[in-house]
Amino acid sequence: VGLLLGNFFKSDSTAQIDALATQLQETRETMMMALLEKESSRDRLKAVKISNEMTDASGPVIDALLQTLNNDENVNVRLAAIEALADFSENPKVRKGLIDAIQHQDSPMVQLTLAELMVFLQDKKSVGEFKNLLKKKNIPTEIKTQLEEKIKVLL
Repeated sequence: VGLLLGNFFKSDSTAQIDALATQLQETRETMMMALLEKESSRDRLKAVKISNEMTDASGPVIDALLQTLNNDENVNVRLAAIEALADFSENPKVRKGLIDAIQHQDSPMVQLTLAELMVFLQDKKSVGEFKNLLKKKNIPTEIKTQLEEKIKVLL
């Protein structure tokens, strides 16, 4: 009887722990989305850091991080978004979003960080986007050189 009762209470507490973990994940997502809407870059940076604590990102979280990467005016926030998205890089939507983001970047730091991530991920699909980026006239020579090196590594 004791074993049966022990198993019953054990499975009940496991279900409660799973429910609490799900609720915590949902709370983090809600807080992240709210902070991304703030004007302060510090708050938006906090939002991106919250996503680093997530073990699995939902579609809206990934969309919000990609939106931040492509549109945030603060370079540090965009760099943090790359770092957060790298944690979910096994997701095909994230990979495609990272590759698509290459064309939207005007910061050399963000461009190089994306290139380094693509080399780390060995994602050859990004080569075309980097070649298109190199055609832009406003890229400093030293950045062009580094991007060309990253392309060679990918090929």
